Amino acid sequence: MKKILAVILFAALVACDKVTVEVTKPPLPVHQKDPKPLTPVPLGTIRAYFGDYYRTFNQHYEQFQPVDSFSNAYFYSNCNDASGNIHLIRSDSEFIFAIYIDGYLLDSLPTTRPVKEEYGKSYDIEFYPFLAWNWGDGGHYSMSNFYGKNFLITDKTDDVLSGTFSGTMNSASGEILPVTEGEFKIKIFRKFMRCGKQ
Repeated sequence: MKKILAVILFAALVACDKVTVEVTKPPLPVHQKDPKPLTPVPLGTIRAYFGDYYRTFNQHYEQFQPVDSFSNAYFYSNCNDASGNIHLIRSDSEFIFAIYIDGYLLDSLPTTRPVKEEYGKSYDIEFYPFLAWNWGDGGHYSMSNFYGKNFLITDKTDDVLSGTFSGTMNSASGEILPVTEGEFKIKIFRKFMRCGKQ
C-alpha cells in the first residue's frame, strides 16, 4: 500500500510541475465627465473643463486687499509706449486661475476674427494650487500664446469682459493638462498708471 501511495504521489507531483495562476486585474477607476452647467456664466466667474473635471472659479483670492486691487483690473498709462494689461484672476477652494492679457488698450477690444498676430499682444493663463504660484512648483500649469489663439474677449459692455479659452497647459515637469470649453465674465476696474517721476 505504501508503494502505491508513493507512486500516486510521484505521479501527482510530476503532473503538476507547471502551475498557472490566472489573476483578473480590477479595472482602473474611471471618472465620468462632469456635466457642464446649462446656465450662462455668472458675473465674476471663470470656468472650464480640466480634462474631464469641470471647475468653477468665482472667489476673490486676495484676502487683505480690496476686490478691485489686482485680480480684476485693467492697468493703462499715457506713456509713449502706451498699451494695457488686463488681469482676470479667480479662485475656488483649492486652486487659483489667472488670465493676463498684454498689449491691448481696453477700448480696442473686442477685436474682429481672425486676430492678427502682433508682437507684444499676448495672453498668459496660469492654474495652480494655493501657495504654488512659482512656475517651478509642483502642479503649476501655464499656457501662453498670441492673443486670439485659443483665447478671445468677445464682449466688454460696461467694462464687463466676457470671452472664451481652450488649449493645453504645461507644467515645468512636463505634465500636460487639456483645458476645454473655458469661459469667463468679470467686471474689471480701470487703473491709471503714471509715467516716470511725477
